[in-house]
Amino acid sequence: MAGPGRLCYNYGIVSAVTNKPHLSRIIIQRALAAGASLAGVVDLRALCRSPAHKTTTSTRWPSDARAALVIALEHAADTPALDWWDGNQGTPGNRELIRIAQQLQRELPQDHGILVQLIPYHDPRNELFLKDTAVLAGLGSIGRNNLLITPAYGPRVRLRALFLTAKVQASGPIDFDPCRNCPAPCLAACPQNAFPENTYRRSRCRRQMKKDESTAHNHQASTQPRGKACVKYCRACELACLVPLPTTPRSDLPPDSGLELTTNC
Repeated sequence: MAGPGRLCYNYGIVSAVTNKPHLSRIIIQRALAAGASLAGVVDLRALCRSPAHKTTTSTRWPSDARAALVIALEHAADTPALDWWDGNQGTPGNRELIRIAQQLQRELPQDHGILVQLIPYHDPRNELFLKDTAVLAGLGSIGRNNLLITPAYGPRVRLRALFLTAKVQASGPIDFDPCRNCPAPCLAACPQNAFPENTYRRSRCRRQMKKDESTAHNHQASTQPRGKACVKYCRACELACLVPLPTTPRSDLPPDSGLELTTNC
C-alpha cells in the first residue's frame, strides 16, 4: 500500500464509489471468520465528514486507500482479563485484534487482490477515529456514556481498523438509539462523576485512569508473564450499560444483503 499522501479533506475529489455490496459482504465475512465479533466497512469520503474527523486537517491517509474496515472484539464482563493492560502490545484483547488484522492482511490480498494496512493506535500520520468509523460502518451508535454501543454486545467491545484499497459499499450506519428512555445507570456509575449535566468530561475520566495506573499491582494470570504488573482500567460506565436488549436484531452487513451470518453470538 502506498505511503501517506492524501489529506482527509481532499477525498472529495475521489470518483464515486463502485456499488459492490458483494465485496463488502465478502470482506465482513472474512473478518468474522478470522475471529472478529463484529465487522463493517466504510468509504473514506464519508468518514472525512464524520464529527471527529472534521476536527483535524493534518492527517494524511495512504494515497491509494479508499475504504476502512473496522473490527470489534467482544470484551464480556465475565472475561475481565482481556482488558488488563500489561504493557505487551497493550492487553490480551488487543493482541487478539492484532492477530485477526494480520490474518486479514495476508488473506485479502491473496484471495481478493485487496491491499490492507493495519492502522496503529495514536498515529498522527494515519489518525482514524475508531468510534466514528464504527458508527458509519454500522456497528452501533455513540451512547450518552460517550462509548460505542453495539446491538449485540452493548459497549463491551474493543476496536481496530484497517485501510483497504478496494471501493466498497458501506455497511452502515444503522438506525439504533439504545439510550432513548434509558435511566442511564452508566452515568451514575462513574466514580469521578465524568458526566455532569449529561456532558462528558474527558479530564475526569483521565483522573480515574491515572488512579488506576497508580494502583496497578502484580497479578499472575495465564495471559501475563509472571510478576508483570497489570492495570485494570475502570469500566464502570461500560459494565453498567443495559444493552444488549433481548430483542435487538443484529446488523453487520450492507442493507438488503440477504446473507445470513455465521457468528459467535
